[in-house]
Amino acid sequence: MKIVVAALKGGVGKTTTCIYLAALGAAAGKDVVVVDADAQASAADWIETSEDPALEGVELVEAPTERLLAKAMNRAGDDQVMVIDSPPGNERIIGHALQHADVVVIPTRVGGVEWPRVDVVRRMVPRRTPYGLVICSARTFTRDYTETVQYWIDSGVEVWGTIPERVSIASGPDRPLSADGLETYRPLWRKVTRKAV
Repeated sequence: MKIVVAALKGGVGKTTTCIYLAALGAAAGKDVVVVDADAQASAADWIETSEDPALEGVELVEAPTERLLAKAMNRAGDDQVMVIDSPPGNERIIGHALQHADVVVIPTRVGGVEWPRVDVVRRMVPRRTPYGLVICSARTFTRDYTETVQYWIDSGVEVWGTIPERVSIASGPDRPLSADGLETYRPLWRKVTRKAV
């Protein structure tokens, strides 16, 4: 199963989503590989520097070019879960990853300024490939959040999850993955695995 986490904009929760999905896959007994296709190598840094047991069995492949990404994705084993952290702003590499995806997760934030960027990624997803949004760092009690969810529902786009704004979830490699974050991402993991079948 190849899960591509794709966003044109940085800072929307892409790498955090990749890492939590990878940890949940490993916890489910899957052979998990994180492919970091971002030249900034945030996912690679997270996995290499983290001493979190949740990431212990997760393999890392750095693939910041189209050629390396193609090579990595073609090496996926039948029983493997591959989580691809795509680079922000690089439509060519994102497009290449999307062409080989079994399922696509598009992280976004609350607010209308995000919508056009999500729409660009949505249009890049091949027609038969399932995709859904995850709204990251959300203040779920605000009007902006309600309007964002309603906008996507009205647009016929599935929202597969909402990750509340909590510092512990997005703390990065300096801290272990938060139990709260794992629980919050668990429904997204379940949704992704169902959609990819």
